[in-house]
Amino acid sequence: MATISFYCVKCRTAKTVDESKVEKTKLKNGRPAAKSVCPDCGTGMFKILSAKEA
Repeated sequence: MATISFYCVKCRTAKTVDESKVEKTKLKNGRPAAKSVCPDCGTGMFKILSAKEA
């Protein structure tokens, strides 16, 4: 399975999350984004994706 890397601000480390646990959305300006939850602390994580990652 594909994974997406996020940065957790609370843990201060990079986390990789399975794509099945990631919610992909679009911002108001049309840019792709992804939301997920940190597997260690449960904090919400957000990432603006590139066109290649979307």
